[in-house]
Amino acid sequence: MKIQHRVLNGDQLENMIDLILVKNKTEGNLKAHKILKDTVDVRTLLALSGGTAPNYKKMIVEPDDFIPGAIAVVDERYGEQFHKNSNELLLKKAGVKEFADSHCIETHKIITGNSFLDTEKIYEKTVGELFEKFKKRVAVMGIGANLHTAGIFPHSAALKSPDYVVAQVVDDKFPKRISLTLKALGEFDSFVVLMFGKEKRKALEILLDEKEHDMQKYPAIFYRKTHAKVSLITDIA
Repeated sequence: MKIQHRVLNGDQLENMIDLILVKNKTEGNLKAHKILKDTVDVRTLLALSGGTAPNYKKMIVEPDDFIPGAIAVVDERYGEQFHKNSNELLLKKAGVKEFADSHCIETHKIITGNSFLDTEKIYEKTVGELFEKFKKRVAVMGIGANLHTAGIFPHSAALKSPDYVVAQVVDDKFPKRISLTLKALGEFDSFVVLMFGKEKRKALEILLDEKEHDMQKYPAIFYRKTHAKVSLITDIA
């Protein structure tokens, strides 16, 4: 199913979202693998998000049949390195680091033991260098029930920042976040977006509602505005 281009204000075009319906999260992650296999190569920067939707062991590690040029993290819950709620710990447990090392793929963490604001500055430099090096950029993303994506929360600094990375405190169980910004997401060519569970039904309805355009309130509406290819995989019928 594809959400077709729609004309807004006479000349602004909505993006075409490839909406892929699956039976469950397992099938969704296998579908994500197929898309990545067909999209990613050694010229590609692959950015990975955390959360409960992606299973990188099934999506990347076990198939072991495509190799990106570099792997970076989309956002992180600030704290000690590999703290128990860390996205980077999730990637490590899934075997992403071991997979990358076995194929000599460069990897880039956000948390390096520096202060909150210094971490922002360091990762801003890293992301800028990655964008210079890799012109092909693909990201695996999730969407929250409040339509946040990455660490880009409603009315947060990451929506308006002129930088690629922002350190911010948001209204969430994990408030201190280091995240790519909306500006950074605008540099990507392709997104694989995962959205599972009936609790996300309202969020999906808002995302696909052509009458909703407020990205400050609903950041994930970005995926309808971007010129990048968007594959949205969901089990929400």
